[in-house]
Amino acid sequence: MITHILKAVCVLCTAACAAAAFASCGDSSSSGSSGSSGSSSGSSHISHESGSTSDGQQEELTAKEYIDKVLENFPDHLFDTTTAKGDTAADGFDAYCKKLYLGTMPDDLSDGAISYATQGGNADEVSVLKAADPDKQSELTDILKQRLDMRHHDFEGYKPEELPKIEKAKIFEAGGYSILVIADNAEDIEKAFEETAGN
Repeated sequence: MITHILKAVCVLCTAACAAAAFASCGDSSSSGSSGSSGSSSGSSHISHESGSTSDGQQEELTAKEYIDKVLENFPDHLFDTTTAKGDTAADGFDAYCKKLYLGTMPDDLSDGAISYATQGGNADEVSVLKAADPDKQSELTDILKQRLDMRHHDFEGYKPEELPKIEKAKIFEAGGYSILVIADNAEDIEKAFEETAGN
């Protein structure tokens, strides 16, 4: 009798473990990564401390996490405010998205963030955008080129001493995002983005 009970308990435990494993696979959502970086899209078993998954794949960061992780290496820089997609405050990302990115709406993006200097007269900016439709990622890169042209035009008549950093700005794709960096050390920041993305 005890043997039959133990067998029944073992069968139930095995079934419960299998059901739990199946449910956890169905619940873990992973968003595909696009762009030229070749980032992996599987996000199961992510270790946020290590920055990689248990199977050795690179962790997929949100746009804000990506900016924060990179800029923590540049603590003396002018960037003092970051706002991301979903921030509906009057001065948040969603409110200014269309104006900043030439008609791009928050719904056109699966993710996005901007870090900038709130002190007037500084052109410093990091914009990180991911298209909702992966086939349109290169269009976002082109939009960032147009944004850079717009920033050049704005500062040409307002504060021309900012033009050298605008002229040395970097626009590139990494980690599945289109990225614009306007800063004196834009090249170093670009390298930090690429290293963080595992490019």
